[in-house]
Amino acid sequence: MTRNARLSLLLSAAAAGVFAFVGGWQRRWISDDGLIVLRTVRNLLAGNGPVFNAGERVEANTSTLWQYLITLFGWLPGVRLEDVAMWLALLLTTAGAVVATRASARFWGTATVVVPFGVILYFALPPARDFATSGLEWGLCLFWLSAWWALLVAWAQPSGRRAALPVGYFLAFWAGLSWLVRPEFALYGGVTGFVLLAHSPRRWAGILAAALPVPAAYQIFRMGYYGLLTPHTAVAKSAADSEWAQGFGYAWDFLAPYALWAPLIVALAFGVWLLRGERGRSRVIVLLVVGCALVHVLYVLRVGGDFMHARMLLLPLFALLLPVLTVPARPATALAAAAAVVWAGVVIVRGHPLPDDLERRSADTLGIVDEREFWTMAVRRESGNPPRHAEDFLGSKLMGNWPDALSESQANGAAQMIVGRVSRDPETFAWFYRPRFTSDSDLQELPLTAYLINLGMTGMNSGLDVRVLDTVGLSTPLAARMPRDPDGRVGHDKHLIPEWQVADTATDLDALPDWIDRETAMQARAALRTPELAELLASSREPMSLKRFGKNLRYALQGGRTLELSDDPSVYLDEATLRRIADGEDVGRVGTRIAWPASANN
Repeated sequence: MTRNARLSLLLSAAAAGVFAFVGGWQRRWISDDGLIVLRTVRNLLAGNGPVFNAGERVEANTSTLWQYLITLFGWLPGVRLEDVAMWLALLLTTAGAVVATRASARFWGTATVVVPFGVILYFALPPARDFATSGLEWGLCLFWLSAWWALLVAWAQPSGRRAALPVGYFLAFWAGLSWLVRPEFALYGGVTGFVLLAHSPRRWAGILAAALPVPAAYQIFRMGYYGLLTPHTAVAKSAADSEWAQGFGYAWDFLAPYALWAPLIVALAFGVWLLRGERGRSRVIVLLVVGCALVHVLYVLRVGGDFMHARMLLLPLFALLLPVLTVPARPATALAAAAAVVWAGVVIVRGHPLPDDLERRSADTLGIVDEREFWTMAVRRESGNPPRHAEDFLGSKLMGNWPDALSESQANGAAQMIVGRVSRDPETFAWFYRPRFTSDSDLQELPLTAYLINLGMTGMNSGLDVRVLDTVGLSTPLAARMPRDPDGRVGHDKHLIPEWQVADTATDLDALPDWIDRETAMQARAALRTPELAELLASSREPMSLKRFGKNLRYALQGGRTLELSDDPSVYLDEATLRRIADGEDVGRVGTRIAWPASANN
């Protein structure tokens, strides 16, 4: 490597790292979804297993490795999990930027002077810097993509010492981890595996031995422990459905505010122009990276995108830019890099402001929002001072009296906490508790239960002896299998009606608020005793044993993933049972449904 080439590589990588770190640090925060991950970590650290609620085996997080990575550092004495998540995400994002930029420079040749280009485009985007933290796994995802690209470059251009290393086996192992980083990353890992096998068919045994053991072992664990083939979030969000119109709207919401389409066209043109002379493995890895990224984009469009501005398109965008994070220093590329700096400056200054009417919108009409700014507004903090710890979310109008109501509920041995609106102008909400019924029932084993669509802020502001559930299904098996609302918000288009909510508790149905129908609630409680619903609940609640593990394996391969429920509980009951309920008999109160464990650790 020439001196100038080495210097340009170092400067490009250093600039990428500084840009990523400073940008992420300035916009550091934590989202409500990020708090969901931390509740699972708390249960892991308390010895309750990888669950959101002790005694109910639900995989409420999409990234398996992210929750275990936070848990690893969560053992350190005196640390706050929110801070652990923030620093891990930020450092992984920074490391990913450096590794990927360095690999991009290596891709163009050790004697080539390079200038930063694609890395400027990516980290100038406000959502890219927002999701450098947020508590979610985006930092881990960026690092996985960066290391994947670096390994691909090393595999495509073996030389010197690297030629003696089994780069292909390291690449196969890394590809195997893709599924555990995020499920859709199986696309990148799977295609990489096929490329390795096609190139070295005689080494198939070694490649498979490197790639498969870790993900295969976890998949068996997932099926036996949770009774599912996928994370529970995939069931809740019904990613098998097609929502192309919403998906294209989501893409335009990302492209339009920053005129991102313009630099992307330039990046594509430069990529095609600069790759004209590439042959062999170098061309293969570019086709692999770009092809996977484009298919990933199509997947996001098909499922309708997301409700968080740009979030689901950030990762395929970064993958698409990997080959041109740096470009060879030529007059045209130097001019393009200078233009990218100007564009980036404009984007950083303008940002992505909230719509003026956001505060007047209801939860059902929010659509796509800048998640960081939304939560800053929602917890009533000043712009630029977003929430960074769980208690910051107590400023939300949905959490106004949460601490006092929680203490009162526990002191009175309540069955359930319910939130209700107490005034419209100003819109004010309050939590209140409902008492338990007094007769003997296995439902008495269910701890104090609270439902809210925003799962993170309730879960992290309560003890682990409180059962925290959501109405859209991320932690709630019943809600996850409810019918989709075709007009609902992407990712939040399911809803568990209050009657189902109270049925799955020991709440006294004679003490319900007037907006919950008592007869429908009794029907729902009886429906939970029927074989189909009882088996669904048993797959996550029956104490784990070899027998239960085997049942869950079969359930995962049969109805576990595809089961869909009706929101009308009466369809599960015969005429005789419906008549008894109409006569006022709470028939679902008695019977042996599951064996619920003792109260969890705090």
